[in-house]
Amino acid sequence: MTELEIFFKLLFGPTTTGYLCISLLNPENKKDMQTRWFTYPQELEQVLATVESYKDTHNVYFCPQIFSKRERHKDNVLYAPNIWADLDTCIPDKLLVKPSIVVESSPGRYQAYWVLDDYETAPEDAEALSRRIAYYHANDGCDKTGWDLTQLLRVPGTHNLKYMDHKVVPLVKILKFNKAYYRLSDFGEYPNLVDYTYTDIPLPEEFPKDAEDILASHKNTLNPLIWRLFTETPDLHTWSNTLWNLEMLLFEAGFSREDVFVIVKSAKCNKYARDGRPDSHLWKEVCRAETTFKVGKEILVKKPEIIKTLLTEQERKHVNSLEPTFVERYIDWASSLGDAAKQYHQAGAFVILSSILSGTVKLPTRYGTIIPNVWFMILGDTTLTRKTTSMDIAMSLIENLDKDLIMATDGSVEGLFTNLSLRPGKPSIFLRDEFSGLISAMNRKDYMSDLPEMLTKLYDGKMQKRILRKEIIEISDPRLIIYAGGIKNKILASLTSEHIGSGFIPRFIFITAESDMSKMQPLGPPTMENKDERESIFKEIKKIHRHYSGKHTIKIDGIDAELNATKEFDVSMTDDAWVRYNELELTLVELGIRSNSPDESTPMGDRLSKSILKCAMLIAASRQFNDGTSVVLTLDDLLRAIKFGEMWREYADEVVEGIASSPHEKLISNIYKYLKRKGDTGASRSSIMRANKLSSKDAKSIFDTMEDRGMIDIVRESQTITYFARDYV
Repeated sequence: MTELEIFFKLLFGPTTTGYLCISLLNPENKKDMQTRWFTYPQELEQVLATVESYKDTHNVYFCPQIFSKRERHKDNVLYAPNIWADLDTCIPDKLLVKPSIVVESSPGRYQAYWVLDDYETAPEDAEALSRRIAYYHANDGCDKTGWDLTQLLRVPGTHNLKYMDHKVVPLVKILKFNKAYYRLSDFGEYPNLVDYTYTDIPLPEEFPKDAEDILASHKNTLNPLIWRLFTETPDLHTWSNTLWNLEMLLFEAGFSREDVFVIVKSAKCNKYARDGRPDSHLWKEVCRAETTFKVGKEILVKKPEIIKTLLTEQERKHVNSLEPTFVERYIDWASSLGDAAKQYHQAGAFVILSSILSGTVKLPTRYGTIIPNVWFMILGDTTLTRKTTSMDIAMSLIENLDKDLIMATDGSVEGLFTNLSLRPGKPSIFLRDEFSGLISAMNRKDYMSDLPEMLTKLYDGKMQKRILRKEIIEISDPRLIIYAGGIKNKILASLTSEHIGSGFIPRFIFITAESDMSKMQPLGPPTMENKDERESIFKEIKKIHRHYSGKHTIKIDGIDAELNATKEFDVSMTDDAWVRYNELELTLVELGIRSNSPDESTPMGDRLSKSILKCAMLIAASRQFNDGTSVVLTLDDLLRAIKFGEMWREYADEVVEGIASSPHEKLISNIYKYLKRKGDTGASRSSIMRANKLSSKDAKSIFDTMEDRGMIDIVRESQTITYFARDYV
């Protein structure tokens, strides 16, 4: 028996069965990583032969876990036969528990393995212990990141080709075989970490209730997200997070440890049942979740009744005491001109600033650069809200400032893309005072079905290519601003939950208003006060534009030449502004999760936080005219934007509610009720389409939505498709 064979058999034990992962990395091309899967222990000889074939030409790695399927993800780990640590430069003698195996991966660098004797250890517990060991010995040289359950480690007996340019290429070799076996209780000297609490509370012998009874008793008071997590099968890589979130929500709702166990045991996201693992593994996780919740690590911290506004009362008083910025001055002036709903002018103010600033102002973040381009959609119940009038006021100022900021399109998609291709890096306003027609066209025409996705990418500043009239249009560095309006009922009737889920609709800031005949003003000549204030507003706009669109001289290194280039302004946020923004983001997501329509409200809230940040950037830049090329976004700037954001959140809720009661959603509801009445007989696809006068495209959208929501079961026989109603919450 070879040393490597002993290594694998000791590491995985005599009873382990599943899939073993071997990875091969070409040192000449680090993108060339090959993964080979072998059935263990049946194909151990093939494993050894593969290692032997590649040991001199490739970096050879393995994962010290056995998987239920050929995919290296922690959800697929059956159980943990060992504990391991990437010691790096930590000397093995410093370890508090003597390892079963010590490997030298390169001169002066080590790995340690502890073989477990019960073969019942949950993967989460093994990973937690590996992390405890790594953190304890971090000051000794241990790699604090080297504890992940599915990490790849070098195979003994292979060459470490990281040093292939050295005279002697080191061999990965086994230094010690201890052949000792351990249990988790043997590692008590390693302190627990707060977020990886180990528990040994025994599993109760019996539970008096079942999951349906427990949940039924709280049906009317539970967060809707609990029902969704309980009834839906998770996506491929979300099993662990879904189960953990369900557990945390249940503890937050006040359920006992035993009740939570019973509920999650019956949940669709129970990965332990999926893998055939014992109840004791699930019980340990539930106990860990309870402990984590009690120490204040819950995913949802605040109670719903506390989160009614985005600003605290103290913050509100402070914001109200601040000197007005351009935004407030513009709103007051524009409101004096006529009877358009005052809130509409918020959109006008920010669109003006966005058209001036989104070409040169940017906020670097760890996830990329944020450009302050904004999308506004103003909605009214009738034309009496004067939405078009409010848009005209803002656009007249932009036209007088720089007509080129407004794209000269015919309103078509082709015109939009063609013009954007000619305007790289330039702010570009796409104006549509009646947006419902474009949305309807998206829903009707196949060639426009991908338009929401395309526009979403343009919003995010991503390069796009599109074939138009047999020519390829390339859009680089887009700075798209959409200023749109519409009759609320028409817009909402055209929108579906899928428009929200795709990210298209959440990128808009919505502002709604209702007609109020008492505020109608008679037409008359402009007053001198109006004219003076307009001149003052326009001077301020020109001042902002002149500062942020100016040129500066760049000297070219090595060449006796200079180049005039447009200035760029980096925004930096103060520490307290960053902290407050992160609180805002969490609050808006939490509000969405706790709403009656979490699938729609959550993405709307998440994206609204980004829109508020963009508007804070605009406010900050509009009040700073120093000689440099930097902009400081303070807490005051952010609080000003959040004050507007409070109103925008309410408008977003109106939109979500309107979409939920849209004809599309009503049709889904009616079809579901019809299938419920049909019971076990179900109904054919063709009969449903005839009864509801559905086109093929509409039928596909309806049935796909119902399937995604878990509302229907589908039976396909020959050419016939039959649908059955499924009980769902």
